Amino acid sequence: MLIAGAEFTLLYRHRMTLAMGAILPVALGLLILWAEADSGRAGSGTAAGLVLVTLITLTAYVSGTTILAGRRQQSVLRRLRTSGASDTAILVGSLAPSALLTVVQAGFLLGLVMASGGSLPVDLAPLLLAVVTGVVAGCGLAALTAAFTSAPELAQLTTTPIGVAFLGGAMWVMRTPPDEVTWSMLALPGGAVTQLARMAWQVPGATGLVPAATSLVITAVLAVVVAVRVFVWDLRR
Repeated sequence: MLIAGAEFTLLYRHRMTLAMGAILPVALGLLILWAEADSGRAGSGTAAGLVLVTLITLTAYVSGTTILAGRRQQSVLRRLRTSGASDTAILVGSLAPSALLTVVQAGFLLGLVMASGGSLPVDLAPLLLAVVTGVVAGCGLAALTAAFTSAPELAQLTTTPIGVAFLGGAMWVMRTPPDEVTWSMLALPGGAVTQLARMAWQVPGATGLVPAATSLVITAVLAVVVAVRVFVWDLRR
């Protein structure tokens, strides 16, 4: 809790990081919702899934990677390891602001969908599952990517492959009829989140709750386990 509180303070003081992590994802989310309201082709469930994936990618994943790389450059992580906190606790505390910010953004934009005349989700369980497991997976992958990111300025480069996989998976599922979504599509975190959102709105043919949730949980667990093992705590020179 103390680590998370300190991270919130640092994030608030670093206005550029706060803007990139808070304003840009919301702006893109609003653009997606505007496009859906204008065309009406995707439907509320699919649009909500794409918004969630955008937030998870930019806030939980990219911003999380940047924060960890920055804290290592400032030798903050090395000092925290002398405090007696476990490696996992340090990573969780450092990523807590990104995770919470993603959840707040998701609540705001999904609430906007419902308030602006869009249909309400029929089943909240898949939606909550998409938010929670998606954010955990995004943060886990942020910790893993930060292990190979020597400086915060390089995060835009090192996060590109997984970021493309997140957004590409969402677009792949979005362009596929709900009843034709395969395991390979759900293996991508963005695809799993989008399909779960479709199930929340009960889009006809949208199934695969267990495979989608399992894919996200496995991604999160593997990312965290590997990240803790390979994470570089000292400043690279």
